[in-house]
Amino acid sequence: MFDLLVPLILVLLVTSPVLLLFLREGVFDRRSFVIACAMSTVALVAPLVGLGEPDAVWKFLLAQTLLFASYVCVSRIRQRKSLFLQALASLGSNGGWFLAMQVLAGAYLAQRQGIANVGSAGLLVSAVVGTLVGRLVGVQWMTWVEKRWQVRTDSVGSSTLRRLDERTQPALLTIFCVTFAGYVVAGLFFGVISIMDVGIVMMLGFLQNSIYTINTRFANRNHPGWPVVTGLVAGVVFVIHWTYLIGYTHAGGFMPLSLAIPYTVATVYGANSGAVLSMIFEKFLKIDADSHVLRGDAYKDVSWHRAVLILTAVICGIYLLISGYLSHLLGVTAHAIVLPFTFFAGTELERPISLFLGGCVFFVNNITHTLSSRAGNRNHAPYHAITCLIHGVMTFGTGTFVVLNAHFLDLVPVAAFGSALGQLFAQQWSMKMEKWLVSVMDVPEEKKASPKLA
Repeated sequence: MFDLLVPLILVLLVTSPVLLLFLREGVFDRRSFVIACAMSTVALVAPLVGLGEPDAVWKFLLAQTLLFASYVCVSRIRQRKSLFLQALASLGSNGGWFLAMQVLAGAYLAQRQGIANVGSAGLLVSAVVGTLVGRLVGVQWMTWVEKRWQVRTDSVGSSTLRRLDERTQPALLTIFCVTFAGYVVAGLFFGVISIMDVGIVMMLGFLQNSIYTINTRFANRNHPGWPVVTGLVAGVVFVIHWTYLIGYTHAGGFMPLSLAIPYTVATVYGANSGAVLSMIFEKFLKIDADSHVLRGDAYKDVSWHRAVLILTAVICGIYLLISGYLSHLLGVTAHAIVLPFTFFAGTELERPISLFLGGCVFFVNNITHTLSSRAGNRNHAPYHAITCLIHGVMTFGTGTFVVLNAHFLDLVPVAAFGSALGQLFAQQWSMKMEKWLVSVMDVPEEKKASPKLA
């Protein structure tokens, strides 16, 4: 007999937007609700007809749903101006990610080579449905938050929220310093945790999330160049951070829970710091989110980023050819890239092709991520749902790939290039779709005055 608590929690989560009918400024989106209910029903029934073990699939589904609900919450607030709300959303998203990965990573590792059997198909269904349902539910609640407290990309209407925003960064800096000092004391006097682990995780967590926030804000704007530059840096830092969390900590285990608090504190502070820096850059560069829809693309003639991509492509090409020799020269191990299949096994071409395919994984994943991110930050639910379905499939494959290949740094160059190129491709395609659908981030006031039932 299986535990019904997990599906009960999921049902409550999926149906929670009904409460918006009774809240001030609440708007209930029937299309999102129907899609979420239908898809979650499919995922709940899947293991009952033989697609995996019910308990494992349902736990994976709930973890994925909560994770992507938190992702879209922090994604929407990250694109807007309130630092206090971003800190709250980041706390749930980053802390939730660390905890959810305890469930998700175990499932990914159990599959080893990806989708190879019927049991894996149940996890795939949960990955896709969890991505879609979590984001649709999260968007409805965040739309209410933004409307209730008048949060936009360039302003915050609530005077109370503005006062909280002014105090957020100093408070986060204080918490960051106190957390590090506390763990240093615990490490020195009690030996319960490695001080080096804490220091590196907090430094990399702060760096990764500040760069990632800047990058995703630029990717949701209309300038093609700056997402490329920040995307290259973000791709490098992502792989390094993952490698340390998974492979080289001294605390033991897979992303040990002893690092959850310093990781969460550092990433929340990093995300807010990145948002502050990004707002300064955007104001200086006069970059916004909706001008390509409302007035036309002001940056269609910008092309300097292509030279950056070409130079990076050349460097990656050289790396693909000489990576094995370079590793031997430096006295480090040239790790085998784990893929569901191999080409030219046992030959000199096996490693370059595996690295190239690894770069393709990051390329496609960043296409689907950027598409769903931009769609989730705008006001067209069906388009958002379609991008979530695509990204859900890719998330499952990428999750397996990253977990199995995150013990080493061999993928850094191709991951950075693939991520930046995929993000640029998705940004340009999204801008065309948004213009066609008239889908915007800051919904005009006259369009907001809609009935409670949308």
